[in-house]
Amino acid sequence: MNSINANEMLERLQNYIFGELASGVGIEQHVLTQNAVAVLAATIMIGLLIGFLGWRIVRFWAAAAGFVLGFILGVLISAFAGLIGTGVLAAGVITAVVLAVLAAVLYRVGVFLIVLLSVCSLAIQILNPQNGILLAVCLVIALVAAILSVRFVSVLTIFVTGIYGAVVAGTAVYELLPVSGELIRVLICIILAAGGIAVQLLLESRKQKKASLKKAEQIREENSTANDVERARAMMDDFGKEPEDEEDED
Repeated sequence: MNSINANEMLERLQNYIFGELASGVGIEQHVLTQNAVAVLAATIMIGLLIGFLGWRIVRFWAAAAGFVLGFILGVLISAFAGLIGTGVLAAGVITAVVLAVLAAVLYRVGVFLIVLLSVCSLAIQILNPQNGILLAVCLVIALVAAILSVRFVSVLTIFVTGIYGAVVAGTAVYELLPVSGELIRVLICIILAAGGIAVQLLLESRKQKKASLKKAEQIREENSTANDVERARAMMDDFGKEPEDEEDED
């Protein structure tokens, strides 16, 4: 009897502790449809690609950013111009394609658009603007970061894509977990951001190292070729000289 009471008390204590932890963390079962899970899975993949390979395939992301921004600009301009319906959509698509091609071909333009779009999206998520002033602040922050990216191309792009990809993937991962709580979402995003930035910096370091070794090898080959040419020229000069007359012996 005492054993039963002890087991019941232990079970109640465990339930109480788990209940307190669950209430603090907010454990709950997210009810998601199959389509929602598929969309979240795709979002996680895209976010991880941005976060871990943002700089590696920068031209692809530049084209994607150019397409998105081009479509938005095309729709806004055509709407202000008085177009409606299909005309607005056609203008958006045409502008999107043009800007995507320019962003992919013109390297720094592509980086500018990537940073502009990513930082603007992050600023909107963080500040959650409810009026025009805060929205303008988000745009100014994004514009300043984009301008700086033209000068600090690789470093700033790596950090921006690492953070942005982590937020995209981390938020989707959080939605799939049976827990709730802002702290959990933030921790997931921080871990993914740190991992993505570290991987990108490592890949860039290896790329720079290979480029340096290739350049050094090229310089050695050029120097070796130049030395061979000089030796060959010296030998030809020696062959072309007339032998000096030996003095007659007395």
